[in-house]
Amino acid sequence: MAQTKFDKQVEDGLEQGVMVFGRFISGAPLDGEPRPPGSLPRWGVALLRVVLLAWAGWAAWMWWGIKDHDRVIRVSIVAAAVAVPIVVIAAIRGRGRRNHMRALVIPMSMALKDLLSEWDDHQRLRALNIPIDRSFVAVRLPDGWHDPGGFKDQMRELIQDRMGGQWAGEWNLKNHPFNVVFTPQKPKPKLEPPEKVDFFSDIVQKAIAACEPGQLVLGIDERQRPVIKEMTGETAMWALSVGSGGGKSSFLQMIITQLVRQRATVIGIDVKMASINCFEGVEGVHLYTDPGNIGDMRSAISWAAREVEARNYVKKGNPRKNFDRLTLILEEGNEFGDASKEWWNENKEKGDPASDPIWGDIASIMRMGRHVNVTIIGVFQDLREAAVGSRGLRNMFRMILMGNYNANQWKMIVNTTPVPESVDRAGRMMIIEGNRRVWIQVPYADPEDFRTHSMELRAQRGYSTEDLYGAPPARSPQRLPSLLQESRPLFTKEVNSPDQQTISAADEGGGERPAVSMVKDDPLALEGDAASPAVVDEPEEDVELLPLAEISRRLAEEGIEVSAELMRQHKRRRNNFPGGRLVDGKELFALADLADYYRPDEDEKEAVESDDPADSDQDEQDAEDGAVDDDEEGDEEDEDRHG
Repeated sequence: MAQTKFDKQVEDGLEQGVMVFGRFISGAPLDGEPRPPGSLPRWGVALLRVVLLAWAGWAAWMWWGIKDHDRVIRVSIVAAAVAVPIVVIAAIRGRGRRNHMRALVIPMSMALKDLLSEWDDHQRLRALNIPIDRSFVAVRLPDGWHDPGGFKDQMRELIQDRMGGQWAGEWNLKNHPFNVVFTPQKPKPKLEPPEKVDFFSDIVQKAIAACEPGQLVLGIDERQRPVIKEMTGETAMWALSVGSGGGKSSFLQMIITQLVRQRATVIGIDVKMASINCFEGVEGVHLYTDPGNIGDMRSAISWAAREVEARNYVKKGNPRKNFDRLTLILEEGNEFGDASKEWWNENKEKGDPASDPIWGDIASIMRMGRHVNVTIIGVFQDLREAAVGSRGLRNMFRMILMGNYNANQWKMIVNTTPVPESVDRAGRMMIIEGNRRVWIQVPYADPEDFRTHSMELRAQRGYSTEDLYGAPPARSPQRLPSLLQESRPLFTKEVNSPDQQTISAADEGGGERPAVSMVKDDPLALEGDAASPAVVDEPEEDVELLPLAEISRRLAEEGIEVSAELMRQHKRRRNNFPGGRLVDGKELFALADLADYYRPDEDEKEAVESDDPADSDQDEQDAEDGAVDDDEEGDEEDEDRHG
């Protein structure tokens, strides 16, 4: 039976009716157009439609079937009273979602047009899902979608531009429905070393116990792990460029304690007299911390250089020889460099080089010391090339620790960009070893605890000087600073009366001291013959020979203020100046000779005390004239003698 036109219309009508009813029940738009932004979700629309349909059916049955009009009216009023507030509340709460759709979802769906060209505007809007809390972005992909090249990166960059921050996409192109879900990348927590580390904590002590000879614990890094470095090979020489308050003292105290544990000999040079004084009395730790005796510090450095020379000689004959460690610590290198240069300028002799030669000894230690276990730790507030004698030594410090620095210091020492931000915290340092950068926190303890622990380590592990081929130089007595010294003029002339030719130290507020004569004859024993040699080739065995600068310092301790330069002038101009002795090409002098030369003799003091004008047979006028003449003669000689 052939299908007629009417049958076709009836079939199409039924099909459309079923489709409309299905849209009505499912909550989909009846006209097929997309729902406006911010509208109720589909399940809410479907629920409202079902409730409305049920109410319409019940009302129709009650109105026309049962004829109970009053019940229909009452139920309708109650339903309206309940539904209206619900609709108002839903409309208010949906305002945020509508704004979210208008401001973010719809513009982003339009921006995806080139990347999802297979779909139209309505499909892209439905394919894009962004919750109002913006916790993720889900994009459904067409069935035939593929990445022709760079589309994935473009989509991720689009999401990051619109959403802000860094986003990572999880792509599903294997199981239907295909999609991609972007989630924000959580920023990695910034790793930092601990704010403070106790040297005697378990983590530090276990790391120290696990160290091999030559290995030292420097601190705790950003991952809360101990950092251990070897003071051997290319990293045998260490330098610190740390500003004031950066924790240099704690670092040195910690390192010295570990060196004591490894039975090492430590030479400490510290013009600041504050960083390493706590190790005074620890066996094998030799400290030179008196800024008034720069010569002692220089002697200690020169001795270390000679030890390097001796060890290299022994190593040549016995290549398998292992030496106990000898470490030279140069604290406050900038201040030491300035003080040493000043000392050299004051004490150098004619023909000596203009530049300070002590940096030559340091260079010798750095170049030749590492394979015989002689190392250097230099501490500088500013590690400039000029601070290490302008000898190219800065590049020989292959491991540098920096702390509390500024941008100029970083550019001068490391010379890389960008400049890492410095952390202004005591003990926070960065280890720079080639291209590697590691932040650490230096372990801390009380200086007295470091000293006590070092004494215990010496008692437990012992100490040996077997590998030392000489003894470190002895320290000179510490010189009292000039402002703390009591001023005692050596000679004072009274001109009020010719009879007043003696002065008493008690008159100046001192104790009971014998009177000092202002009239002094030249002692015949000290007068030298012009033809007699002033310099003897061989020194006497029992006489301590010293340079003029050292003699000047020691005379100052006795209250005799005579500069080294004045002594040199007297040596050139006076025939009665005590003779010197040539030792290793340098002219040295005996302290006792120059002390007698510049100190008033006891015989002269007694002669002045026993001089009584009443016992003389001369008349009073002759005695007075003679006294005046003697006074003038003594003054002239005194002026010529003491400049």
